[in-house]
Amino acid sequence: MGLLRSEGFDKLLEKVATEAGEFTSAGAAVRHLATIGERLTPEVALGALRPGEHHLLGAVEAAGALVDVSAAGDAGGYRFGQLKAGKACLLAPGEVGGADLRVVAGIRWPEGPPDGLEAVCAALAEGAVAEVAAVLDWLSEQGQEYAAGLVARLRFLLRHVGPIRLYIGDACYTNLGKDGNLVGKSIGAESDRCRMKVLAETPLGEWRAVDACFVVCMSALISSGTPSRTEEFSGTQLLPGRLTEFIEGRIRAYDGAVPSPAASGSAVGRLFELADHARELRQRKLESGAVVYRTVQAMTINKKEHLFDTPVTGADVPEAFLGTLADLVPSAPDTVRGGDFAVDWQPLFDSGPSPSQPGFGSRFEEVLHRLVGAAASATGSDVSMSRGPRDILRLSSLLADGSIEPGHWKTSEYYCCVVPGEDFRERLAAAGATAELPQVVRAIAARMRWNGWHFMPHAAAVSDDESFAERDWFFAPSMPDMTEWTSHHHQGHVANGVRHAIRVPFGITLAGAHRPGVYDLRLMRTEGDVYGLRELRSAIAMGEVLRGYYQEHAVRVEKSEEPFVVEDFGNPWYQGRYGTEANAQASTANEKGV
Repeated sequence: MGLLRSEGFDKLLEKVATEAGEFTSAGAAVRHLATIGERLTPEVALGALRPGEHHLLGAVEAAGALVDVSAAGDAGGYRFGQLKAGKACLLAPGEVGGADLRVVAGIRWPEGPPDGLEAVCAALAEGAVAEVAAVLDWLSEQGQEYAAGLVARLRFLLRHVGPIRLYIGDACYTNLGKDGNLVGKSIGAESDRCRMKVLAETPLGEWRAVDACFVVCMSALISSGTPSRTEEFSGTQLLPGRLTEFIEGRIRAYDGAVPSPAASGSAVGRLFELADHARELRQRKLESGAVVYRTVQAMTINKKEHLFDTPVTGADVPEAFLGTLADLVPSAPDTVRGGDFAVDWQPLFDSGPSPSQPGFGSRFEEVLHRLVGAAASATGSDVSMSRGPRDILRLSSLLADGSIEPGHWKTSEYYCCVVPGEDFRERLAAAGATAELPQVVRAIAARMRWNGWHFMPHAAAVSDDESFAERDWFFAPSMPDMTEWTSHHHQGHVANGVRHAIRVPFGITLAGAHRPGVYDLRLMRTEGDVYGLRELRSAIAMGEVLRGYYQEHAVRVEKSEEPFVVEDFGNPWYQGRYGTEANAQASTANEKGV
């Protein structure tokens, strides 16, 4: 899809490296490089630096050091560069970096390097090595059986969470790409390239210190919340000191007090004590009604958890969305403006199953399309979408019978209602690219159907069955999130220019139990500003309205036991709806001799 396609991650890094080399200030150049041209927050970008690199950057900025592109090849001086994963690197004299390092420039000191700089950097490096070694010492005291238990848990959890790339000193742990060393899309759980598989077969006495550090710190990190915690350190250094600060910060965020360390206790062992405390406090916080969300720095796939200061209520639903809702349920706006999400859907469903407009198979599908489209208009989004299972009665019946079948459904058992915004369609038309529209919506719908398939084993609570041991599935999402600059990594996002996005996953009660992440509402922009908290709150609130619509539909279908299958929102449907626009534009072009 030519108009929307981004240049991709590799070309972006090359562009940013060129820009960094054109800076005068070395400190500003390093920050530009680290943040990938201000597309990544400094907190995350600089979190990838080793302790010595942090100190060196401070010295560079304090001295007003300059960029010297001509000295990029001088290994005897201070330099800076970039790894192919996007991580910035600062090199002390004698450091050459790895094979994938792109050295951007040398660092020129107006009055020479500060006295003792090289020694301080070396001492910090030694301290980091000692910090990692202490983890191996602690783990050795716990014994082989304890270590094996941690590895076994990680081997399971890492198969069912999103992509990560993190660092321990110079070592990188990732499930991304050909260089991956954790189980993921490119590495199988039984591959000899998978570090967890190797460690499971290696006596503890033969472990590397960095591997012990990864196993212990990742285990403590996950224990502090949910499996999705794995992504909170993506793109940064996972070291005991940084992890301690992180967990203590979460304890405070959950309104807890950080316990004082025992005088004779181990700093490494304390990680698990802090993690247990944080997890308990988090659960209490959520039970009290707190709403969590995540911000996603897509350049390094870093995902951070936050809490809203005030609850999301119906008052957060945009007026533009309420206008559409009023056409469907006249009583709804007053209810929602009052803060409540309890829309009375009964009159709408009682009006019958037939659509009021042509082009839809049922009133349910027509209303869903209108609500999803209204969400795009209300937030200035280019495209909005919502996915779910096609046959909710069949799903309910199978779940009630304790069947594992839903976990083995194919992607064709799911739908995704994708609605391109009016401005987005006009932009494509103005560029003569209307033919791309049906391609875009079909590609998005296909990916979202795959997500439904990916989450169903967990959502249906059947993932423990042995038939899913080799099945690729993820934990069903529960936290809404905002993503920035997601248009350069994921293949589909690159092709369709998905630059900024909001995801609001939600579940419903089905067959007597809550089914997390069965549905969602998503918004995306292909250009322009990132989404802000106001828009995220709006999306969450609109998602709650939509959840109520899905829930009412499910209750009625379960009660009536009348089969209902969503037939709209497949490839033929999208081609029929949006392909006509492309054909009309092509005819106009032919008439003009274009």
